[in-house]
Amino acid sequence: MHHRLRPPSRRARAIGLALALAAGGAVAPARPAVAERPSTPIERVTIGALASPSPALPGLPSTSIELAAVPVDSADFQRAAADYRAIDADHAAARTQRAELDRAATAVAARIRALTAARAAARARAGGLSTRLQVVERAIQDLAVQSYVAGGVDERLNAVMASEQPSINDVDRRDVLAGVTMNVLLAERGGYRARIDDAAARAAEAEHDLAGARRALDRLRSDRPAALRAEVRTGAKVATARVAYEGARVLATVDGVEFPLVALDAYYRAAGAVEAERPACGLQWWGVAGIAKVEGSHGTYGGTTLEPNGDASARIIGIPLDGTNATQLVGDSDAGAFDGDPTYDRAVGPMQFIPQTWKRFKADGNEDGDASPFNLYDATLAAATYLCTVSGGLKDDAGLRAAYFGYNHSVAYVDQVLGYAHLYRQAVDVPSAG
Repeated sequence: MHHRLRPPSRRARAIGLALALAAGGAVAPARPAVAERPSTPIERVTIGALASPSPALPGLPSTSIELAAVPVDSADFQRAAADYRAIDADHAAARTQRAELDRAATAVAARIRALTAARAAARARAGGLSTRLQVVERAIQDLAVQSYVAGGVDERLNAVMASEQPSINDVDRRDVLAGVTMNVLLAERGGYRARIDDAAARAAEAEHDLAGARRALDRLRSDRPAALRAEVRTGAKVATARVAYEGARVLATVDGVEFPLVALDAYYRAAGAVEAERPACGLQWWGVAGIAKVEGSHGTYGGTTLEPNGDASARIIGIPLDGTNATQLVGDSDAGAFDGDPTYDRAVGPMQFIPQTWKRFKADGNEDGDASPFNLYDATLAAATYLCTVSGGLKDDAGLRAAYFGYNHSVAYVDQVLGYAHLYRQAVDVPSAG
């Protein structure tokens, strides 16, 4: 049997009209002498329904950022990816529609302000021109009267007099009549009238455009609630699909090997953690993965499956260490708490710790507040710490062999584990830990 440890520690038409208008050195711990790995199969004890995600991983699984580009594949992952892409596209369309409504409404509101100002300016211009025209009209009348009194009545003055206007005061009369001829006054009157007509037309045009812009803004505002509801509804679906996608991804098989991404993440985190605490150790993820393969088939022994947080769907429990079946006698050390056996100890979990060893080196690899030998993150971190404890350095095969032999006193076991470790190192390209 084998022993392990614990470390110290993401409305087209209305919009178109509106826009037109708007123109993210250790010493090996004491451990019981146990015989080499027994040939009797490990018992698989089902524990019912899958455990819920760890508190530290609510909903969305978390893996090391360095593994974000590691390629994976599985039927479930492909389905989840397709669903996620489709729902995300729906959400993007809804978000775009709402954003376009908002942009169009902003542009139309700005257009309304500009039209309101233009209408006011046109009306003010027309009013000012009308006042000036009245002055000119009075000047023409006064000049016509003076010409008549002076005996200079002709057809042109008669035409001027046809427009009855009240006389301007003496000061204005002097200002207007001084050096101003009738031809100049008549031309000025015509010019003012043309400009007044132009200003009135501009005011009418702005009024007409304002009515259209206001109708467009009302339509945009009435369309926005439905567009916003669609954005919120599809956004909620995207969140659910994202969780499903990420969950399927971490459980999908890593290209080139036989274990899922969640297992690779457990090995990678474990190696990084011990490297941070013990730089001289030199343990890499693949060195841990070799043991995980031989001990519990990466947490999938006997059909057991892994959850995104590293929990197993069933407890992997070894045979009783009762001195039979080529095992050494190891009496109960946990009152059956881990292995369910109150008489003899049994190796437990994906890394096959005996309870007394686990109690000494237990670890919380996924940082959910619970150290469990049945969680791959926890068991892997404990195993990594143990390997660095029993060997001075694991930077070469000699150091790995010594550590693996400390894990299980069997040369055949060491050869098998090291073979898998080398295989994984060549098959998967990830950054080195530490």
